[in-house]
Amino acid sequence: MDDDAFVRIDQVLSSLKEKTSSNGLLFGQISFDSSPNRESDNKWFISDDWPHSTYPPWAHGPGYVISQDAARFIVEGHKQRDLMLFKLEDVAVGIWIEEYKKRGRKMKYMNDDRFYNAGCEAEYILAHYQNPRLMPCLWENLNKQHKPDCD
Repeated sequence: MDDDAFVRIDQVLSSLKEKTSSNGLLFGQISFDSSPNRESDNKWFISDDWPHSTYPPWAHGPGYVISQDAARFIVEGHKQRDLMLFKLEDVAVGIWIEEYKKRGRKMKYMNDDRFYNAGCEAEYILAHYQNPRLMPCLWENLNKQHKPDCD
């Protein structure tokens, strides 16, 4: 997760308990149909580093959970230099998971729209773009009011 994201670990754990298997899992705000940004002046510009018109499914970067088996595959793939490096870490994980799947492994994508990548919304699991002064407020709201309020 990013250092400017506040995560409700209790909700992450609660959501993951509903899963029957802990293998082959990517949990977060999943993008299933996105394309590389081809505008050269954009922060997320991708030229021919990714020649395809779309990315494989990936979880937005403020925070996500990946299963241990998939994480091990990625670590080993980099040790062996079998996986490509890519500018965007979150999209890169999606690309590496495609390689994981090509090797006969199954992947479950668990999408949860409560992973907010553009700020804080009521009932969040993850609230992005939180400055250090807001973090204690979010924590107090959870502890004292037992509510995931952003104010």
